[in-house]
Amino acid sequence: MLQYQSCGIFALLCVSLISFTPSCDGGNILVFPVDGSHWINMKVLLEELHARGHNLTVIRASTRYGVTALKHSISHFKITKFFLSLLYNVHLIWTQCAAQIFDDKSLIETLLDSKYDLVLTDPAIAPGVLLARYLKLPVVLNVRWIPSGEGHLAIAPTPASYIPAPGSGLTDNMTFLQRTKNLFFYGIILFQQRFIVGPHYDVVCQKYFEGECDIISVLQEADIWLFRSDFVFDFPRPTMPNIVYIGGFQCSPWTFKNPPLTVRCQACGCPHANSAAGALDRFTSVVKELQHTGL
Repeated sequence: MLQYQSCGIFALLCVSLISFTPSCDGGNILVFPVDGSHWINMKVLLEELHARGHNLTVIRASTRYGVTALKHSISHFKITKFFLSLLYNVHLIWTQCAAQIFDDKSLIETLLDSKYDLVLTDPAIAPGVLLARYLKLPVVLNVRWIPSGEGHLAIAPTPASYIPAPGSGLTDNMTFLQRTKNLFFYGIILFQQRFIVGPHYDVVCQKYFEGECDIISVLQEADIWLFRSDFVFDFPRPTMPNIVYIGGFQCSPWTFKNPPLTVRCQACGCPHANSAAGALDRFTSVVKELQHTGL
């Protein structure tokens, strides 16, 4: 009898715990994306977040800005000049948009009343980071680039002696002349930050935020950096504990719906189809075996 009473009390306790357990609701996320190819990366995250029950509010521009294609005959100097001019105008437009958002008191009140849990943004163009600071919300960055260059430059040590600057075409093993070239490319990045991009954000920071700050210090306050890269693809470099590398997250899962690679190569009429496809098929089979063995 005592055993049955104990079982009944235990069952009642389990039911009570289940009844009073708080429900697990999705988060309320404010998203400030960047248009163009950056939106492709953000869309993958948003679709997964939506599938998991999170509430998403996306701020986007009413119009899209395209860039006409450049001819290959244009010199490197003209391309660089065009790129710097484009950077100047794009960040000027978006900082003005951020100022308009901050001046719209009804919009700010609506955003505050929505009680967002965090802001998810791409800092390649950084009004989303400024908005998160203005609303005093945590920030998660979907990042590869920041306004002045590669994302690591703002948060992690970047020794020019063995970390090649973007666009330099160098490796982590450099001679003295190559390190001099690397410093030159880093100088271009610093020039962009100091004279091309930074002044636009300095105006907004001085007007709307208390204390001295700039766009780099605001970026450094971000809580999590979802970095679209991986150590497999980059040279070794210092990093930070709040950087999460998500390189390859855009790739779709492998499916067996497609015909074997040998069949597809033979269909294209390539003379070396059998040897090339056979080698790739053997490689994929080895990878599958490693996956099954847990290596």
